[in-house]
Amino acid sequence: MLTKPRILLTLSLVALVALTSLTPVQAVGMPGANGAAPANTGGGWGDFYDNNGNLLPGVIQGGEISMPADWMPSFPDWTGIQMDATYHVLTSPSGSTMLVPSATTLFMMALNPVESGLTDASGALGSGLGGVLLGGGLVGGGNVSLADLVSALTGMSYMNAQNFADAVIAGDGSVWSLMNPFGGGDDVFNILRRLAELSLADGNLYLAAFLYESCLTSPTGCPEELCIINPEICGLPTPEPPDDDAEPTPTPLPTCPWPTISQAAPVLTINPTAPNYPVAVGQDPDQRGVDISASVSIPPVIYTWWEPQYEEEEQCRASGSGPSDCTRANGSPGWLRTVPVLVNCEMHQEIYPERITQFIARSQITPSSADWIVNTLGAQWYGAQVKQASFDLTRFGTPNIGCGGDGTCYANLAALRVPYADPGFHTLTVRVGTAGTPVTMPRVLNNTGEVGIWVILPTLINANP
Repeated sequence: MLTKPRILLTLSLVALVALTSLTPVQAVGMPGANGAAPANTGGGWGDFYDNNGNLLPGVIQGGEISMPADWMPSFPDWTGIQMDATYHVLTSPSGSTMLVPSATTLFMMALNPVESGLTDASGALGSGLGGVLLGGGLVGGGNVSLADLVSALTGMSYMNAQNFADAVIAGDGSVWSLMNPFGGGDDVFNILRRLAELSLADGNLYLAAFLYESCLTSPTGCPEELCIINPEICGLPTPEPPDDDAEPTPTPLPTCPWPTISQAAPVLTINPTAPNYPVAVGQDPDQRGVDISASVSIPPVIYTWWEPQYEEEEQCRASGSGPSDCTRANGSPGWLRTVPVLVNCEMHQEIYPERITQFIARSQITPSSADWIVNTLGAQWYGAQVKQASFDLTRFGTPNIGCGGDGTCYANLAALRVPYADPGFHTLTVRVGTAGTPVTMPRVLNNTGEVGIWVILPTLINANP
């Protein structure tokens, strides 16, 4: 639950974000010849930006993802509010990850630096306002300044706008700067413009980016396409390379298939089970209520890779030492050499369960049913109103969450005797968050169902026809 200081900080954040969204940003030009950037030697931010602060073409665009996080704010069930950590993720071919949190996520990361993975970041950059969010409060309600903490963790310091991209690419690490719309030559614009572009594309607000040297240490994990191309970066087993002594030949050598990642579709259901025609509890003398069943089944992720197997074979090759001791197929002299020949590809499979980290089951009256109660029913029966619009269904049963021996992860809930007091239709929602796997990112899955609640309306009949 949010403590009073965190509630005040969260409200301050909302006001700050609203103010920022109204502030226009004007594009500025590139630095002149006298402001040439140093050579990009790669590594760190150099895996993502060229010397002028432009995004490199080989960067993997992971897009915006949302994932449950214990350190994000929690709200009472009746509010219907669920806040996930939201990031835009970019990954370089070397596996380093650029994590761009939303403004709300950024603020909560600063309040929970260890739990959120902020302390695992090796660098940070952002606009002046991003520095304000990171430095605008006290850690955990204590007396440690966030500005001091972030400075100690990431070395984030202010950099002159004209030298911003140069400092980032040169490896100065964690810097932030203010954009000067009237400067006419601030190369900070090229890098920080990316935050604005992502904000517009995702409909979110991004103010800072964090660098993780490996996707394995990033809170969002490694992208699937990178793990297929380079399993070693993702910490996965890789086939052993053939003997380097093998002489190249004009025709390509046979190779084993590329690794693959597969997973069957998850199944989520939520539906009423009894009785067949439930009546609002106010009209039911037995106060029966409704039984609702929710189930989730997530098949495992299967990572398949092939290990090449070689046998040595004596072949007549075009190069060697000493006198020729064989004749090649084209009639030219050659030299006998022992070379490895691919004879088989042995298949291996790793099965990774996609564990469930969060389970939510809720019921919410539909807007049309609420309107019918208040306006239509209320016109005939004075005082008719919605008594309880939503339920947290986990209050009426205990979720059973786990993974089976075959790697399939599951969650089941039997919510018994849910006391619906309002007639009409109610939307049922089951929602889970997963931890992802070594080869796939965390994700949020959901599905809906519906339950109808009946009402008995007495009618006056004319006794004198």
